[in-house]
Amino acid sequence: MRPRRALLLAALAALVLCAPAGAVATQAYSDTISGYEYYATSTDGKFAGTAWGGLPGDWNADVRHTPLCLSCTPTATITGGSFLLVTILKSVPTLVTGTFTGGTVQVTDVGANCTNQTFAVNGILGDVGPWYRGSGSGTFSATLAHYRYRVFGSCITYSASVTGTLSLNV
Repeated sequence: MRPRRALLLAALAALVLCAPAGAVATQAYSDTISGYEYYATSTDGKFAGTAWGGLPGDWNADVRHTPLCLSCTPTATITGGSFLLVTILKSVPTLVTGTFTGGTVQVTDVGANCTNQTFAVNGILGDVGPWYRGSGSGTFSATLAHYRYRVFGSCITYSASVTGTLSLNV
């Protein structure tokens, strides 16, 4: 009876290890995020911060988009970029990664007369999963604020913050 049990356990283990990635159920997680923008051009924004909720940890995002011009094109299309979250997944320290596959960056307040500017960043995430091996999905929705002040007649952005939500299917 013992060899039969061992053979059955070996067959079950092989079945689990050989199961296609799509056969493994994903779980949905929601987080609240906050952080800052540490790099920006008219076609790229890089952010970092902290997430708390279903997958708490530290995150980083690089959002690439079509040109965003405050006076001419108030909405840009997200064309790519990457996302990562250092967290604990199923009791194991894990790097959850993903790529931006679409979405928009929209000016919600241009900041007339050197007042603060705000933007809505709504990204769609694909290839979400642990250690660059994911097939899950997600969303990144945040408000970006540029804090500005006039110095010697020039309007200077001296800081930027981001707050919002993150939803991941891992």
